[in-house]
Amino acid sequence: MLEDRIAKLSDVQKQCLRLAASGRSSKEIAPEVGLSHQTVDQYIHRARVTLGAENRRDAARILMDAESAQPFKQFELKPSRLDDPQDSTIMDLPAAEPVTLVERIGLPPIGGKTNDLTVQQRLYAIARIAFFLMITATAIIIISKGAFVVLS
Repeated sequence: MLEDRIAKLSDVQKQCLRLAASGRSSKEIAPEVGLSHQTVDQYIHRARVTLGAENRRDAARILMDAESAQPFKQFELKPSRLDDPQDSTIMDLPAAEPVTLVERIGLPPIGGKTNDLTVQQRLYAIARIAFFLMITATAIIIISKGAFVVLS
C-alpha cells in the first residue's frame, strides 16, 4: 500500500520531495538540505522508484497528497440530537456554488496548481482558447462595423 511505500522513505528523501513539490530544482534544494545537487538527484530518484512514480514531480505530488490526506476515523459514537426540541428544525442546505462563464464554456481555470496535462490535453486546451478568442474577435469586428455603418 501507499502508506508502506511512504514509510520506506527516509526523512531526507521526504524533505527533498517536499522542496521539489514547491517547484525547486536540485541545485536550489541542495543548500537547504546540506547536500550536493547530485546527491539530491539520487535521493529523489530512489524516492521516485520507491513510490513507483514516473518522474520527480509525480513522486512529490504523491508524497504531498499522502501527507495532506486526513486519516480515516473509525466508527465513532455521537450523542443523539433527537431529544433536543430546539434542534428539531430542518437546517438549510448550503447553496451550490454558481458555475462561472469560464466553466460553462469549457476553458481551463485561471491560476491554481500546476497541471499534469499530457501534450494532447494541453494542445486541446490551447485550441479551445484560440477558438474562443477567434469568436470574440469576430464579434467585436462585426459590432464595430455595424456601429460605423450606423454612424456614417
